[in-house]
Formats: sequence, C-alpha cells, structure tokens
Amino acid sequence: MIKQPSKSFNEIIPAGEDEKFASYAQKLRALQKVKSKKYGNGRLLHRKQTLALNAELVVDGKLPPHAAQGIFAAGKKYPAVIRLSNGGLDVKSDKAPDIRGFALKVKNVSGKSALTGKTQNEQDFLLINHMTFSAARAEEFLDLLVALGSGGGALLSHLMKTHGFFGMFGAIAKLSKVIGKKFSSYLSENLSTALAIKNGDYAVKLRLRPLKPELAQPNKNDIAADLRNILKSSPVEYAVDLQFYTDADTTPIEDGSVEWPENESPWQTVARLVIPVQDADSAAGQALAAEVEKMKFDPWNALEDHRPLGNVMRARKHAYFISQQERGA
Repeated sequence: MIKQPSKSFNEIIPAGEDEKFASYAQKLRALQKVKSKKYGNGRLLHRKQTLALNAELVVDGKLPPHAAQGIFAAGKKYPAVIRLSNGGLDVKSDKAPDIRGFALKVKNVSGKSALTGKTQNEQDFLLINHMTFSAARAEEFLDLLVALGSGGGALLSHLMKTHGFFGMFGAIAKLSKVIGKKFSSYLSENLSTALAIKNGDYAVKLRLRPLKPELAQPNKNDIAADLRNILKSSPVEYAVDLQFYTDADTTPIEDGSVEWPENESPWQTVARLVIPVQDADSAAGQALAAEVEKMKFDPWNALEDHRPLGNVMRARKHAYFISQQERGA
C-alpha cells in the first residue's frame, strides 16, 4: 500500500555524539596519513578517481509540491561536475572488489548552507552502487574501517572481539558481500545516496537511474571505459529519482541499513542528469580530471534544503571535514 510523503521525520541525537565522532575523526586522520604516505596526498575513502565529467542537471517542469523543493524547484537547470571513483582506502585495480562511487556537484545553486547558514552556490550528492548503508550505526562502520585500515590481523581481532569466534565468520561474509557486490557498468547500474537527506520540508533518498542501460559494455579492467567511450560521440542521461520518508517504521532516518520499500514509498522522477558529448582522454578532459581531483565532494557541502540526516550522516560531517583538512582541500 502506497503511503504519502510526510514532514514528521525526526533525528534522534544522543548526548555526547558530537564528541564521539570528533574522536573517531582523529583516528581516521591518522589512517589517512598512512595511506597518503603510500599513495601520495589524497582522500581517505574513494581515493581512486576513475573518471571526471561535466554535466547538467535539468529539473522537470511540473512537479508536486513535496518534490519541487530546494534545487528541485520546477524547471531549473544547473551545470554540474561528476567524479567517479572506487570506494576503498587503497589505489587498486578496478578488478578488485570494491564499492563504486558517483559524486555529483551541482553548481550555481543558491540557498542557506547546511553547515554555516550563509549563502552558498554548490550542492553535493554522494552516491554508491548500494541502496542502503553497510551498517545500521556509524560507530559500527567506523570501528570496522579503522580495523580494516590497520591490516588483516587487526581486522580479525576486531571481528572476533565484536562478534565472537563463530559470529566472526558471519561478519566476514557480510563484509565480503558489501565490498564484493557485482558491478557491471555506470551505464546500467542504479546509484543511491543510501542515506536520507532533506528535500525542503520532507526527507528523501536520492537515486540515479541510467535511461539507456542497454548501452553498457562492462569492462572489469576499467569500469568507466564504456561510459568514457560512448561520450565521445553520444550524450548519456540518468533519471534523478527521490524516495520519500513516510513514517519512522517504514522509512527510518537513523538506521542506514534499512531499505525503504518501493511498494510503500515509490521513487519519483524529479530531474534528468545529462552528460553531454566530451572526450575524457583529450587535453581538456585530462585538465578537468586534475581539477576535479582537487575538489571537495562532501554530503555536508549542501544547502539547508538538502541537509544530510541521521546518525551515519552526522558522523560523515566530522570524517569528511578532517579528511579535507588533512589533504589541504
């Protein structure tokens, strides 16, 4: 049964959470230092950029009031920049199992910053090839990330301590399933924020959906190869879909591991992301790649109308800030 979008969402913020996440961020900074010593200055996660592109966000002309909020006010167009990436701490072959990232920076927007309250002109959306986050709470993910970055021995020790000897094997299987999720192509895979953000007075998850998945030509050695090649002669388009919060049980804000059911909260298309013809291998394309690599992409680089929501997103505020400080972005 389809439920109606609701404005009645709430965040549940425990006492001391901010200080806890700030402490975690210092551990992440130490880990980033180790990785940057090995690979050169770079991000903590999503370190390996696989493609950078120019794009345009074209908002639909007729949207219902709950959808036509923030940058999705009907009929607007915005220039945008895309950064595709592998999700890991390390720079590895595309053949290695990993989460795949699609970071979208929308430019020439105008509104209050979610962080400072001042006017800003950018809106970032960070998407991955998963519809949910890998953990219900940020603390679980952060403990795992620190252990993962410290080597196999530290990871096994953490999993045994957290889950016990027998439970450890289930946790390893779960981790492998998340990291090792099959990925075919950016031309055929849906990508999602996985976590909730505001849409004006409402709360949503955001998804990109390729409009011509039949164009995909998967290449496990270079996961962006088919997109790069097609764009030399043809544009590519994605539908931008929103899925709305309805109630705390069906569409929880604080538990990032729960998939919101489509049969109760269906996705609604609000815009198209249009990637025009461009040659990423050209001098101009390489210059764009270098420029994008220096940019910050942060879910909290957002308008108040699209402020990140929930426990994991609040942890990301600290993690992304400290990562940007560390690499001088």
